[in-house]
Amino acid sequence: MNDFDNTNPVFADQDYSELALMLVKDDEKPVYKRDILDPQKLDYSLDSLKHIDDCLEIIRTDPPHGNDYLRLVLRYGAYVGEVIKRNSKKEHHWVEHEEAAKFSSTVNGFGKTISTAGILWRDYEIICFPLGKISKFLNNGREDSVYHFSKVILEKEQN
Repeated sequence: MNDFDNTNPVFADQDYSELALMLVKDDEKPVYKRDILDPQKLDYSLDSLKHIDDCLEIIRTDPPHGNDYLRLVLRYGAYVGEVIKRNSKKEHHWVEHEEAAKFSSTVNGFGKTISTAGILWRDYEIICFPLGKISKFLNNGREDSVYHFSKVILEKEQN
């Protein structure tokens, strides 16, 4: 298997854009501790990720389990990925794990978990895992800041 050959995987951009919106807009199955989110601060700017870091730090003290954990990682991770997409000068796309694994031995080697369910990729060699960063933050705290993660990705693209 070649790492991203000449064909493109099927993109899941719309699905992840909707997941990001559901971070604050799903009243039927709201994200865990939604009340700590300030929708006014969630404007898809890089600085909005400082608020996400603050919320994740609070959540770490009493983390969710089961479906609440999955919903949180998916929605927060989708929001982080959308911030990267919208603030980048390069084109990024969401790709589901199964689809990306067809094109990348790296993704295939990781196996499918909640952390690798959605991959944000820019081209055949540059991919990142915003959902995985949420999981890492919940385990490790601010040393896995989503703000710094995204800032580094965006700054590297400037060069």
